[in-house]
Amino acid sequence: MAIGRTDYSEDLVAAARSVLLEVTRLLGEYRDDIVIIGGWVPELLLSGGPMKHVGSTDVDLALNHQALAEPRYKTILDLLQSRGYAQSSEQPFIFKRTIPLPDRAITVQVDLLAGEYEGTGRSRRHQRIQDVKARKVRGCDLAFGMSTEVTIHGILPGGAEDSATIRVASIVPFIVMKGMAMHDRLKEKDAWDIYFCVTNYPEGLDALVKEFQPHMDKGLVREGLEKIASKFASVNQVGPTHVVDFEKVDDRDERARIQRDAFEKVNYLLGKLGIVG
Repeated sequence: MAIGRTDYSEDLVAAARSVLLEVTRLLGEYRDDIVIIGGWVPELLLSGGPMKHVGSTDVDLALNHQALAEPRYKTILDLLQSRGYAQSSEQPFIFKRTIPLPDRAITVQVDLLAGEYEGTGRSRRHQRIQDVKARKVRGCDLAFGMSTEVTIHGILPGGAEDSATIRVASIVPFIVMKGMAMHDRLKEKDAWDIYFCVTNYPEGLDALVKEFQPHMDKGLVREGLEKIASKFASVNQVGPTHVVDFEKVDDRDERARIQRDAFEKVNYLLGKLGIVG
């Protein structure tokens, strides 16, 4: 069954946002070398457009393994464990934070991720950073050179209001990494996040084209866009189809309209960048 908009319930998203705030405050001494990637990026960057983003139910942190080798006052592992983040024994890059609610508890997953270049060899799936492991993600290296500072406000798991200034991947690495993800897995929200970005980008698609143009000489950028092109090659390809599947649209005409809109907008971007003819 397709995972869609309605699966992102208010309490699950609120719990994840609370953990996002807590973990960025918790790792504050390392903030210059940690970038938010994954499902929170569109909401943090592009919340002012016509579409409303669903947020995310987990947290993805990109750690710059080339800058974080040496611990500071406390190690990353010590800081996480001090607030109840439990490390997975099977997948050590995953930590889980349980948030108690009056009627139940919600567990939020935090993934520690890293770039592929330098560090451990190509055959290794993880980078070693201090006393933790971070899973390599294709395209993640771009995020450390293309990020922006965003201040978030919210409620910590204990109930206190707080705020934090965090680094968030810019639109270019985010879309590129979504292309890599679409190539490697089957998740409706990947295509929907791309559609959200091309719909909500300030000043429209031509402005987004200009954002990409200075980076088109980078192999990772072209690779990610080419992978998106393969998934949006036709109106009925998996990309546009996953967009409407995520929206949980039942009306046939409305499905066709959204599917066509997703196909045309993504291909307009790719065409202007020379990825498709």
